[in-house]
Amino acid sequence: MKVEIPERTAPLRLYYRFRDELCSVIDVDDKSRSVQVKNYTENLLKRAFGIVEEPTYEQYKEFLESRCFPRSRDKMKLMLRELELPFYDPFMIIEKTNGRMAEDDFWLQIER
Repeated sequence: MKVEIPERTAPLRLYYRFRDELCSVIDVDDKSRSVQVKNYTENLLKRAFGIVEEPTYEQYKEFLESRCFPRSRDKMKLMLRELELPFYDPFMIIEKTNGRMAEDDFWLQIER
C-alpha cells in the first residue's frame, strides 16, 4: 500500500511510527503555535493524538513529553548527562532518543 504524504505546511514535521508502520504525520509551527496532523491508521491507539483530529499546541507539547522519561524520574540529571543535555526539554530528548520508550514500539522521526 502506497502512503501519500501531504506537502509540509510548517517548519517542523514529525513522523510517528509503530515499528515500520507510519501512523501519523505532525506538522508544527512553534512561532504560531499551530499543529496539524494527518493520520494513516484507523486504530486510535496507534494515532499520535488518539481520537483528537485537530490537536492544540498544548496537546502537542503533552504528546512530546509522553515520549520521554518523566520530569520527576529519580536520577534524571544523570540521564540528561548521558544524553549530553543541559536541562529537561522533551523535544531535545526526542532528538536524541527518537522518542523510543522501553515499553512500546513507537518512535518519532524528525524532519526540519
